Amino acid sequence: MGKYNILINLWGEEMTKVRTKIQNIVLSVTYEGTEFNLNKLARSLDGARYDPESFPGVVYKSEDPRASFLIFASGKMNCVGARSMADAKLAIKKLTRKIREAHIKVKTEPKVKVQNIVASVNFGRKIDIERIARRFENTEYEPEVFPGLVFRLDNPKTVLLLFVSGKGVCAGAKSMGDVNRAAQKTNEIISRH
Repeated sequence: MGKYNILINLWGEEMTKVRTKIQNIVLSVTYEGTEFNLNKLARSLDGARYDPESFPGVVYKSEDPRASFLIFASGKMNCVGARSMADAKLAIKKLTRKIREAHIKVKTEPKVKVQNIVASVNFGRKIDIERIARRFENTEYEPEVFPGLVFRLDNPKTVLLLFVSGKGVCAGAKSMGDVNRAAQKTNEIISRH
């Protein structure tokens, strides 16, 4: 079966091992007790953009590692676009250093919270999404609008977009463990049906 390992599920049937890969991590970052002068911050960060008439924050992109930031006067920011937690944390650390080098007071180390992890999922086989749509209430499938099936899980609380090709996207996860559990649980469900 190529690069896919064979697993045996609880019902004695063969299942392929699901492959997952992070595509995007969204983090909220908070510098407690800190307020940013956005004009000064934008001037201090190479390539930063600040146009308060169109957006109330500074837009900044980190190239190594790749991540984008939306920075607000409240001392809060969003970090998006990193493809691993290590890259996201390194990008935040480098940005914090640049802020300090610009003589902008940062009173504490930032608090970082995962808001969403988006990962690609490969089930290694075709999926009968029409059959799954008919059998489960937690699905949405309108092929004339979108070719994928929206499959919602309560535990972990995630949404998977499934395609006939056997590939999909998992969104809403808070950790890579959630991504893997959601993919495995979905794999077990589609293997049974």
